[in-house]
Amino acid sequence: MFPEQLPYQEIIFGTGDPIEKENVVEFRLLYQGVLLGASSTKTRAQEKHELRRTFHPQLRRLWETNRNLGYLADRWCGVWIDKHPGAPIPPSDRKKLGLRAISEKWERCGFKFIPLVTEDFTLRCRLDILFLRPNQPRYIMQGGDLDGRLKTVFDALRLPDNKAETNDATPTADEDPFFCLLQDDKLISEVSVTTDELLVLPNERQVKPNDAFLVIRVQINHAYPGNVDNYFG
Repeated sequence: MFPEQLPYQEIIFGTGDPIEKENVVEFRLLYQGVLLGASSTKTRAQEKHELRRTFHPQLRRLWETNRNLGYLADRWCGVWIDKHPGAPIPPSDRKKLGLRAISEKWERCGFKFIPLVTEDFTLRCRLDILFLRPNQPRYIMQGGDLDGRLKTVFDALRLPDNKAETNDATPTADEDPFFCLLQDDKLISEVSVTTDELLVLPNERQVKPNDAFLVIRVQINHAYPGNVDNYFG
């Protein structure tokens, strides 16, 4: 059953209440292209990892430009120094070495990952997703159900649990380290999805059933605001 009037908004889970306090980190992730639904019989491991690779450079840029994340990387440099005692570290290298320390903690499946949201700290991660897709019935029937396609997205936002979930991929030259949003998708505290009609993807001439355009607004804050300084300051 599909809504007759667009846009259509639904709270997938959560209360829908706004986050009143200023977010520690807020940004948007973008995706355009083919998006296939996942199920128990069709895991879409290759497609999920390709989507993960689409988000990676966006999240890397976030770590490069966001002041709060710069503070976090700088603090992790202390972990690097404890593990690699020796010559003094120039201030210009502290962020790079801090990121390396994080990536060593989350090394798995042949990749050195840097997740932004982890269980180490009590964080609220809210996703507001604008999901554009062809809306005519014939396209919807061919493109797959919305829930299955959202599962593909959620799995792509988290770290893989094993090499099968990367389709046995290996890191490319610019994927060391590899940036992800979540340690685990259970750390998402709320999801709101707005669906609307996709006319045609940018730079394309025709629309295809599996085409999708996503704008994912990510809001991250502490469940207990008093922890903010301990985490980022």
